[in-house]
Amino acid sequence: MRREELTAREEKILSAIVETYIRSARPVSSGAVVRRGSLKLSSATVRNVMRSLEDRGLIEQPHTSAGRIPADRGYRYYVDRLMGPATVSNSDSAQIRAGISVLGGRDIATIVTGVSRTLSELCKQLAVGLEPAVEGGIIDRVELVHLEEGRCLVVAGLRSGQTRSALVECREEVSESDVAAATELLNDWLDGLSIAEASEFLKRKLKQRDCPFRDLIRGIHDRWDRIFHLHDSERVHYEGARYILRNPEFAGDSSLLGEILDSEEALADLVRRPGGREVVVIIGHENRRRKMEGVSLVVGSYRVGETIGRIGVIGPTRMQYRRLVGVVDQFSRLLDDLFSSSHWQERR
Repeated sequence: MRREELTAREEKILSAIVETYIRSARPVSSGAVVRRGSLKLSSATVRNVMRSLEDRGLIEQPHTSAGRIPADRGYRYYVDRLMGPATVSNSDSAQIRAGISVLGGRDIATIVTGVSRTLSELCKQLAVGLEPAVEGGIIDRVELVHLEEGRCLVVAGLRSGQTRSALVECREEVSESDVAAATELLNDWLDGLSIAEASEFLKRKLKQRDCPFRDLIRGIHDRWDRIFHLHDSERVHYEGARYILRNPEFAGDSSLLGEILDSEEALADLVRRPGGREVVVIIGHENRRRKMEGVSLVVGSYRVGETIGRIGVIGPTRMQYRRLVGVVDQFSRLLDDLFSSSHWQERR
């Protein structure tokens, strides 16, 4: 939708309707728009403009109410053109920084869980955090631990700080000295490669007749997906599910909550998005999943080494977009700072 589709007067009235409805959760009448005081328009003029906005699909009339509420297109126009730069209040900023500061020495899972909790409490919405997917991660260190009966524990660490492990069974008996030598060899081979590159490298080595520790290397390659949990690599953390049902749009209806939380994969799918680092707002019918027409998302991203994680807020389309965009953006920036800090690098 282009800016010139609405006049300045139409934009002011649309903005008044959106902001009034966000605060009250009740349909907005022409009289309520006039009473805002800043427009200096008659009720008749406002009603005419409201009819024009309704004809364009920007607002709608629920049931037989005399008032109007924003439609998804109206929210989109407001977010893209009218709400202005997102800002964070001093109190919000202090709470965000306090929440991040206590997490500095923790692992990624604990940090993302803590951020989700703080974000949920601050916004009084459902907050979701996704750990970075490991597929694009760079291998930092591989450790093999010798176990009894031809078994070996593989522990792989990524430069992002994530660690994955799995048991490998060998058809041939391997000694502790073999495992130690294989550990040194694997680190010489794989250090600095991505997970995908390392898998291909091991595959090529196994085709060579002189591949050392062939049985052990084959066992590791065969378990590669399991080691890195590649089919479930974006671990999901969420907090504040109770807030969904506190919104009048969903009061007494738990079906929406079940639809959102029916699986971690479904929840992760809600906050995945292509490319870009800016905060993204997804409104109502723009959601990828069906039955999410009454839900909006504000989603940001953060970087851990070469990988990207997500944080987001899920709530009704009637949400405080300007505030939530600012809050999510500050969380994203502070997480970037945390994961790029020398303290985090040294801890890894």
